Amino acid sequence: MITSGRNPRLPRSYQPGRLLRLVQGDLPGHQLEHADEGVSRFVPIEGGPTIEVTERVDKRFLGHIETARFVVRMPAAGSGPACLRIGHRGRFKREGIVVEVVSGDDAAHLLADDVGSDVDFARATNPLDFTRFEIECAEEQWIATVELMGASFVSLALPPMRSYVRLHADQRDFLIASLTALSSLVVCR
Repeated sequence: MITSGRNPRLPRSYQPGRLLRLVQGDLPGHQLEHADEGVSRFVPIEGGPTIEVTERVDKRFLGHIETARFVVRMPAAGSGPACLRIGHRGRFKREGIVVEVVSGDDAAHLLADDVGSDVDFARATNPLDFTRFEIECAEEQWIATVELMGASFVSLALPPMRSYVRLHADQRDFLIASLTALSSLVVCR
């Protein structure tokens, strides 16, 4: 699934699947199980959550940015529709994480409290450089979506530049640790 943030028409310089191939090199220890147009599924060799990666394209004035969207699906037994947003706390220095309930009932507020107070989740998520981290419950499953500053491809017309911003090893490890901790919190419900 490829989504465009601003304009439904994709830029001419966009190459479908390019970002997913680049991200594949940044996920050692994961085996590519399935790849469709715009979606790749990575299964960890030594256990952990299966990660789906999709592309999001933001068209800009003189270029575009392709962002990898990391998605983990977890069963939600009896949970109603809900959406939680995770962010960093602190103005100039990260002082922890905050979990905001965007929508949902009392169960969503309890989950937000559990996620916000979990030491393993906070330890992994605080140093993670993300621009979006949401947990949504729909159709009897929790869907965690993370967009990072790394794992993106920048293409500019002026000055002419094309560059992949790698998903560095420390960020990959924090991402996997964060999603693993989140999975154990959600599955235990």
